[in-house]
Amino acid sequence: MAVDRRMWRRCRQIVDGLTIPAPFEPVAFIGALAHRRGRRVELVPMPGGATQCGALVATDDADYLFYATSTTRLHREHILLHEVGHLLCGHIDDRSLAALPDLLLPNLSADLVRRVLGRSDYSAAQEQEAELVASMIAQRARRDPVDSPGPVTPEVADGLARLGSIFATD
Repeated sequence: MAVDRRMWRRCRQIVDGLTIPAPFEPVAFIGALAHRRGRRVELVPMPGGATQCGALVATDDADYLFYATSTTRLHREHILLHEVGHLLCGHIDDRSLAALPDLLLPNLSADLVRRVLGRSDYSAAQEQEAELVASMIAQRARRDPVDSPGPVTPEVADGLARLGSIFATD
């Protein structure tokens, strides 16, 4: 499924409204986001090698971001940012518990747990939107003004503008 222009613009608008600290530290970023939203966000590590993903669970009191710990630091960071993407995009409803059967109850049939809980999965579009937001946050976090090569010459700016027009979504 290709990213449509509306989704791209919506995700860009969400990420542009964020303050991304430099240097970037995911836990501090999520803490600041929770403070800005006025709602507690709890990080819940999931040890073990069975899963390499995460989940978002919203309750009346807080939002819980579950994340795999048995993976690389970079992958853990991306898992957290993906779940933050769901949070920022408003993908918080009864579907937010869909991933938990596999994560927390690996010895029970996921089908059985889903039937009992009456939950379904996020749509492909919601997953794509959360992934896009996560990637945009990570991209902005990786921009280090200290490493900036300095001012861009008019010739380079013109070349970049022409190159950018190839990928323009408008």
